[in-house]
Amino acid sequence: MFGGIFGRQKPSPAPEVTPEVAEALVRADETVRRGNDELGYATAEFGEVDTRELAAALTQARTQLREAFRLNGLLLDDEPETPQQRQQLEAGVLATTAEVDRLVRAPASAFATRRAALRDAPTAIARLRAESVDVASRVAEARAALATLSTRYSEEAIVAVANNPDQAEALLQFTERSVGLAERRHTAGRGEEATKAIRVASDSVRRADELLDAVTDYEVEAVHAESILTAVLADSRSDLAEARHLLAASGDPEVEAAAAALDAAVTAAATGEASRDPFTTLSRLRASNESLDRLVQERRNRPERERRRAHLEAAHADADRQIALARTLIADYPGFIGPDSRTRLAQAERLLGGVGLVEDPPAALAQARQAADLAADAAAIARRDLEVAQMREHEQRAGWGDRGSGWGDDWGGPGRGGRRGGSGAGGLLGGVIGGMVLGGLLDGMDDFDFDFD
Repeated sequence: MFGGIFGRQKPSPAPEVTPEVAEALVRADETVRRGNDELGYATAEFGEVDTRELAAALTQARTQLREAFRLNGLLLDDEPETPQQRQQLEAGVLATTAEVDRLVRAPASAFATRRAALRDAPTAIARLRAESVDVASRVAEARAALATLSTRYSEEAIVAVANNPDQAEALLQFTERSVGLAERRHTAGRGEEATKAIRVASDSVRRADELLDAVTDYEVEAVHAESILTAVLADSRSDLAEARHLLAASGDPEVEAAAAALDAAVTAAATGEASRDPFTTLSRLRASNESLDRLVQERRNRPERERRRAHLEAAHADADRQIALARTLIADYPGFIGPDSRTRLAQAERLLGGVGLVEDPPAALAQARQAADLAADAAAIARRDLEVAQMREHEQRAGWGDRGSGWGDDWGGPGRGGRRGGSGAGGLLGGVIGGMVLGGLLDGMDDFDFDFD
C-alpha cells in the first residue's frame, strides 16, 4: 500500500548534447560513409594507385570519428561533469568532427573534378583549337611590331622579345599536337591521358599568347623608359648645377670627378643613339647620378624633402622598369635563365617592396637604387644566359654536336640524349616550356615527338 510513496523512483533523464554537437556527429559519420562509397567508385574508375590518398585520408578520418564518438559517450554517461568539463568535451567533439571533414573533402572532391574534366574533354578540345587559331592570327602582327621596334631600338634592347613570334609559333604547333593526342586518347577511352594532354595544350597556348603580348607590352615599356629618361636627365642636370655651386665654395676633388662623370653621362644620354637602348642608358645615367648625389649629400646636409622625393620617385620608377625587364626575360625564357638572375630579381623585388617602410629618405632612396641595380644585374645575367644558349643553338645547327641549350635541357632541350643540330625550334621550345610539368603523359606514348624540324 505504500508502494506509490516508498517504491522505486523514476530514473533521472539522460543528459542531452547540444544540437551543434549532434549535427556535427551526424555530418562526420555521413562524410566517412560517403567517402567509403566514393573510394569504391573511384578505385573501379581510376585504379588503386590514384585512390591511395583518399584511402589514407579515410583511415585517419575513421580514427577521428571514433574519438568524436568516445567524447560524446562521456557526455552521455551517468558520470556528472562540471560545466567547464562539458564545454571541453563538446569542443573536443566539434574539433574532431571538423578534422574528419577536412581529411576527406579534398581528396574526394578531386575525383569529381576529374570526372568533370573527362566529361568535358570534347568541349575543351574544341575550345583549345579555337584559342590556338586566335593566337596564331596575332603572330604576323607581333612580327610587324618587332620590325617597327628594330627601327627604333638596338638589337640589344629588344633581345628579350626578338624571338617571341618564333617561339609562339613553335608552341602553337605543340598545342595542336597535344590536342590531337587528347582527341585520340579520348576516342580510345583513355580519359586520364586525354585530360593530361589537354592540360599540356592549355599551358602551351597560354604561353604562346603571353609571348605575343610581351611584344606589344615591350613597346609600351620602352616608351615609358624614354619618358623616365627625360625626367632623370632633368634631375641630373639639376644635380650638376648644385654640384657646381658646391664646387665653387669647396673645390672638392671627389665631387668634381663625380660631377664630370655625370656630365659625360648626361651628354651621352641626350644623343639619339642613347635612345635606341633606353634601359641601358637609364642604368648608366643612374649610376653616375647616384655617385654624385652620395658625395653631395655627404658634404651638404640641409632640408631637401622635395628634391629627395623626386629622386625617390625616379629611382622607384627606374627600379620598376628594371624589374619588369628582368621578369619578362625570365618569364619568356624560363628554361634558359639560370639561378643567378632569378636570385637577383628576387632580391630586387624584396628591396623595392620594402622601400615604403623605410622612414629615412636617404635610406629609402638608397634601397630603391639598390633594387634597380640588382634588377639591372638580373637582366644582364639573363641576357648573357640567353646569348650563351643561342650561341649553342647556332653551334648545333652547324653540326658541332650535342652540347645542350640551357637550363631547360632536362625538359626537352637539344642537350638531351644526343639530339641533332637542326633548325633549333625544338631546342628553343624546350627552353620556353622549361618548367612545364607533363606528369606521366608521354610515358609509353610513341606517337608523341618533341622534334619540330
